[in-house]
Amino acid sequence: MDAPRWAQLLITAFPNLSGEDFEIVERASEGYNCIAYAAGDASKWWDHNNNHYWPAHVTRSSSIESLKGVFVGLGFEQCRDSSVEDGYLKVALYEEQGVWKHAALQTPGGRWRSKMGKGPVIEHRSPESLSGGQYGNVAFHMRRVVSTDV
Repeated sequence: MDAPRWAQLLITAFPNLSGEDFEIVERASEGYNCIAYAAGDASKWWDHNNNHYWPAHVTRSSSIESLKGVFVGLGFEQCRDSSVEDGYLKVALYEEQGVWKHAALQTPGGRWRSKMGKGPVIEHRSPESLSGGQYGNVAFHMRRVVSTDV
């Protein structure tokens, strides 16, 4: 599917995207999903289902608490909001009725990136850009100290 068709599909699924300058920054790929992308792994699909990768440090579950545990195990801690904080990498975790739906990653410039299922990676203004759509709403903001090792 080409970029304009993806863009229209995404606006339909996530109405808050229609009022902003989101852009497709990576082509569609079925090899990894939003959880893997936010965790920094573009090599495999992360899901609690047994036929996908799921970190051993957390119980396989569709609960938002299980997804939070994934990121805690990756060195993240819950934080107050999505504002840019020097020295931190942030993620936003989405849920609908207690079931995790999506994860988005903050860029160093303060915008956000989301791998859209089997679709492309998009860059959007804020976590709220996807709220109210198919991914529900943001349940947790989390942050991890960015390594300063050279």
